[in-house]
Amino acid sequence: MNILITYKLKDVERKIYEELRDIANINYLFDLPVDRRMEFISEADAIITAFPQRELKKEEIESLKKLKYVFCIFAGIDHIDVNLFSKDVKIIPNSGGYSIAIAEHVFGMILTLAKRLHINNQKLKNGVFDQSIRNTLLYNKIMGIIGFGGIGKAVGKLAKAFGMKVYAINSTGKTDETVDYIGTLDSLDFVLQNSDVIVISIPLTERTRNLISRRELEIMKENAILINVARGQIIDQKALYEHMKNHPEFKVGLDVWWHEPTIEGKFKLDYNFFEFENFIGSPHNSPLVPEIFEMRTKNLVNIIKQTLKF
Repeated sequence: MNILITYKLKDVERKIYEELRDIANINYLFDLPVDRRMEFISEADAIITAFPQRELKKEEIESLKKLKYVFCIFAGIDHIDVNLFSKDVKIIPNSGGYSIAIAEHVFGMILTLAKRLHINNQKLKNGVFDQSIRNTLLYNKIMGIIGFGGIGKAVGKLAKAFGMKVYAINSTGKTDETVDYIGTLDSLDFVLQNSDVIVISIPLTERTRNLISRRELEIMKENAILINVARGQIIDQKALYEHMKNHPEFKVGLDVWWHEPTIEGKFKLDYNFFEFENFIGSPHNSPLVPEIFEMRTKNLVNIIKQTLKF
């Protein structure tokens, strides 16, 4: 098995990938002389990549005749054009590689919104000591998790630690995790209607694009908290803005956006969510902690070993 790593990685990642030498030949594309790139690319059975269309030239991708697996360092793979590779090639995400860090970020957003920390802090900064604003109790409330994969499960464990009930949605309607309800997207309305906090951590697909639009927002509780750490396109941007405008108790935290620099070259909003005091945003940095490079690489190495049956 020849594995070619196509993205530029940090020293800590390289050290972890070296563990794979017991089961495969490991090569780093950026270490190779220009005149030998094609030789190693044509012999690759698997690649480990971030953005393959940026890391490999068109003719290099076409020369991947032996390729069986594309292992992506990211948990989401919607940025990879499936037409880049043969239909027999399996594109495998780094599921669970970012879960713990993102789950902590999710609860940072939830607590900020539920306890009105940003609002009260600004008032105190302005010299206003206002105790009239009521916080939201999380204990015994329902956490709805749309996408109960690695991130969703990590969020669910934290929710349980806060004494919350967990209503989850995944692709099978089954789980070994401790939850109070598990269903599929067919049960979306039930979860949205009953949840006090809703976390979106589901992959972006044709079915989940604009999954949360005007109708879905209208069936949520008036004072629900909605957090999105999946992809911006899962929520209809206009519908969300209008819903927040018409429901002042509705609270929203976004770590992902409809137009991001990584994909489109710049950050842009069609509607100004920052005008709402019940809104907070972060620049898609929920997993960006110093430990994440080690965490995600160890997780991906385990996925590679399981995939290759080692």
